[in-house]
Amino acid sequence: MAHLVLALTVLVWSFSFLAAARLRQELGLGEALAARFVPVLLGAGAYLLVRRPLRIPRAAWPTVVAMGLLSVPVYNVFFFHGLKSVPSGTAALVIALNPVFTAVLARVVLGEPFGRRHVAGLALALAGVFVVIRFGTDKPVDWPYLSSALLLALAPLSWAFYAVLGRRLPAEADPIDTSYALLFVGSLPLLAFARPSTVAKLAASPGALGSALYLAVPCTLLAWVSFLWALKRLPAGEAAAFIFLNPPLANLWAFVLEGQTLRAPFLAGAAILLAGVGLIVLRPATNRRRLRT
Repeated sequence: MAHLVLALTVLVWSFSFLAAARLRQELGLGEALAARFVPVLLGAGAYLLVRRPLRIPRAAWPTVVAMGLLSVPVYNVFFFHGLKSVPSGTAALVIALNPVFTAVLARVVLGEPFGRRHVAGLALALAGVFVVIRFGTDKPVDWPYLSSALLLALAPLSWAFYAVLGRRLPAEADPIDTSYALLFVGSLPLLAFARPSTVAKLAASPGALGSALYLAVPCTLLAWVSFLWALKRLPAGEAAAFIFLNPPLANLWAFVLEGQTLRAPFLAGAAILLAGVGLIVLRPATNRRRLRT
């Protein structure tokens, strides 16, 4: 059951890049952020009202607030800005740098191991993303495109800071309560972008409205919980292996539904990037056997 839940979660997430790109093309940056996160704010707020008492220690709240700001407004400003120019399939691969940045920050901030295998993975991942961005597109590789790709890369970097902060949460902080609390806190600043004109634009565009609701409900309010549920029941390495399906699936949907061209350099760069991420995230079989014994 845990494998099935995780597979369905990754399938839901794999469509998120198409939905976010559609929303970004139809709305301005601030409007897209508001349309995406006002429903999240309402859903997370409803959960927090019903759930009593919240299993979050008082001392953990500063960390929860910081994590909420990093994972919602900071991450998504870079993410939605980048999607204005970067194709959804390429964006999925750039976002795959998340565990790479997390491993580097964990080494710097927390002193976690970062050996030769990790260094090789870092080099491969950066080489792969360079190939994807530079040679894997039929769009002009001009400054607007490159600047959007660079800003997009700041999204997984902000998530890496979020992940490192999350490792400092006390053990008694319930992961589901914490997730909804940080979603609520992080979504609050985006109310500043809510405008009556945004509602009118969404009402006039069923595609944009459906994209906003898809990103808010299945991709966030439900998938975050289902991923945590599965993660509690599976080894971290197995969960990471499922996450590797996200970029290939996102590119498959971009090819099937949007007709995006999958050029040979793009596929080669994607393989190099994912191989590098795999070196960092997945433990060698010998290490897994040692941990079990």
